[in-house]
Amino acid sequence: MTELGSRLKEARKAKGYSIDDLQEITKIQKRYLTGIEEGNYETMPGSFYVRAFIKQYAEAVGLNGDELLEMYKTEIPAPSNEDVSKNIPPTPTRRSLSGRSSNKFMEVFPMIVVVLFVIAIIVILWFLFQNSPKNEPVQVDSGNDLTMDIKPQPEKNNTVAPVEEEKPQEEEVVIEEPKPEQQLTFIETQGPTSTFDLTGAEKYDLKVVVANNTWLNIRDQDNMILVDKAVNAGETFEFDASALSRIRVRVGHTPGNMVYINEQLVEFPTTKTTQNLVIQFNK
Repeated sequence: MTELGSRLKEARKAKGYSIDDLQEITKIQKRYLTGIEEGNYETMPGSFYVRAFIKQYAEAVGLNGDELLEMYKTEIPAPSNEDVSKNIPPTPTRRSLSGRSSNKFMEVFPMIVVVLFVIAIIVILWFLFQNSPKNEPVQVDSGNDLTMDIKPQPEKNNTVAPVEEEKPQEEEVVIEEPKPEQQLTFIETQGPTSTFDLTGAEKYDLKVVVANNTWLNIRDQDNMILVDKAVNAGETFEFDASALSRIRVRVGHTPGNMVYINEQLVEFPTTKTTQNLVIQFNK
């Protein structure tokens, strides 16, 4: 048994947990928990999981996982780049976000064409009306350079008055301006905490896609705990934060896990295993 394993085992017993209890809390198989206490890391699926399981074990029994990993790093196999890359799923495409403005323009374009067509018809009719022939005096050449004005006869009372041509009414078209899209802006990072500003959003839906087991803690603007639980690999956790002005999301194990706000990925600014994401809502 290694020194790290002995310390973890003592902390577990001090909490009054059995191996079965710890398996229920961390969702880590009992044989892996026993292997950690005995220093037998060959039973683990890979060096990447060794560090992740040790950290989760430590936090479950009230110890600081990051400090233990740093203190006993010579006893723990370091993960290779290949192990890390296998556990980080590809970032989802944002093509749908960039295509919103072009889709709205295509919706408005037919309405613009109709307005231009109506304006063109009105201009043509006005031009024809202005250039229509009018009654003018007729000059008759008698050969003696004399001119005779022939005036139009007055109309009789029983004549039918000409019907005035009705001008086409201009169709009023209302063009809606596109609504501003949401924008997530990175503000700063202090220690394990990174702050973002969210503007232009009509809702505030949080989603955590879990690829590796992690501990999830969510607090509101008053630092009240809203969620404090373990989330297993393969699960998707969703939370409606529309009634809040600010949330803090603490992810105990960031590698491979992703956080979204309104389907937009919130990227972890650092490589720390445990990080806090603070999102401020500018409503």
